[in-house]
Amino acid sequence: MDTHTIIEGEIGFVIRAKGYLLTLEGLPSARVNTVIVNAKGQRALVTAFREDSVEAYLLGRGNPRAGDQFVIDSKGIEFSFGEHLFGRTINVLGEPLDGLGSFPPDNTPLRMEADAPRMSARAPMIAPLLTGMSAIDILIPIAKGQRQLIVGPLSSGKRKFIENVFAHQKGLGVVCIYAFIGRPVAYVEEAIANLLSEQGNSNVIILASFSDDPAPMVYLTPIVALELAESFSIEGKDVLVVLDDLGSHAKYFREIALLSGKVPGRESYPGDMFYQQARLLERGGSFNKSLGGGSITILPVLETSIEDLTNLVSTNLVSATDGHLFFSPLFHAEGHFPAVVPEQSVTRVGHSTQTMLAKQLSIRVNALIAQYERQRGYGQFGTQLSEQTQRTIARGQSMRVLLDQEPTTSLLVEVQIVFLTLAFTTLFDGKDITFVSSNRERLVAAISNPSDTVLESVVASARRGNISFEQFQKKLESVVPHLQTLCQTS
Repeated sequence: MDTHTIIEGEIGFVIRAKGYLLTLEGLPSARVNTVIVNAKGQRALVTAFREDSVEAYLLGRGNPRAGDQFVIDSKGIEFSFGEHLFGRTINVLGEPLDGLGSFPPDNTPLRMEADAPRMSARAPMIAPLLTGMSAIDILIPIAKGQRQLIVGPLSSGKRKFIENVFAHQKGLGVVCIYAFIGRPVAYVEEAIANLLSEQGNSNVIILASFSDDPAPMVYLTPIVALELAESFSIEGKDVLVVLDDLGSHAKYFREIALLSGKVPGRESYPGDMFYQQARLLERGGSFNKSLGGGSITILPVLETSIEDLTNLVSTNLVSATDGHLFFSPLFHAEGHFPAVVPEQSVTRVGHSTQTMLAKQLSIRVNALIAQYERQRGYGQFGTQLSEQTQRTIARGQSMRVLLDQEPTTSLLVEVQIVFLTLAFTTLFDGKDITFVSSNRERLVAAISNPSDTVLESVVASARRGNISFEQFQKKLESVVPHLQTLCQTS
């Protein structure tokens, strides 16, 4: 870090220190978010004013005591933004955590209270953020600039899903920022090993605060993550930001608020809890040329307890986002990937990015899954099922298999469309679920093979997406005999 420039003549004396919360006398020039520093280089952030004192949060570790002196740091917190951060792990002060060396000199002030872009600077969200997973790209699509909540209990496959999304962005020019908010060190280290692997995305930046960090460091993590994102989006780049997780962020903010003496509200959270998180999420979006023409897609993560979506933080985040993906620990335990429950997931923006064919396919797949889940229960009670119901259950079972993917695989959208539409053809009629699962990868390979001249026209139609589902279904049905020759019956 560069040498700090201090304002001479103003000295703040610590009169009280409660952990990371400092109360100081002096510093008449200080304002909210002013950075102050002591002789040891420890910095604190001014957050509030009393009648004859100021309050500040210590940034980093340390044990200031009554009588310690702080002065105003005119440089504040400066960051070294840029592509040299790709593949690196940093903290909220821009300091490297990976032992891979320092960065170029800091030259950009970090804004603590940045406003969200106004409506006049926003552009329609018409481009998809592709994940390579059919369960998302077809059923619950995400648009570039969307705020899509990732919600589910512990051990429901959320992190593995995000790692797969990051890996799919490799070569697509999307800048990926993963912000770990108050997570255990072991959790972060394991995730980093996957995110920054040779198979991962070379455009990944890791921003980390840990569970044993002072609460202010954890609280600032999503703020800094979005500052990083804006530094790239203003250059016209598409940015994907993961905030893992905002439930932890809320708990640390509550700790700060209670220590500061704020009046607690519902569930002991401060009254401005919704504002604090909503203002973060509003910084996402698709922007016009006045802001560089880039986009910021935000995937906030929320770890719930036993599928609880009724607490304060959950309801706040659901209302402040453009949809949510609900992950099921039961699905995850059964080996499904991604372990997303389509019936409990919503996208309010993503379908606007799809072609006519993809939209119509999405409607039919969701309807089939809903019918399947409703009707399969009849068989569990020994009810005699009609031929139509049996056919619906068989197709629903096939669709569940088709929606599953290996965690390390990605599919082009046109391949996804052809593949899922197979459930609405005669290919699987009279076949059990073993036939579908044993031929899954074989069918994917055939559809993905550009040299397969029989399937070439079908795949091209799926890519264009300008025909109706009925027309495409009929076209795909005509090549079912060819696909049957590729399948193994045992």
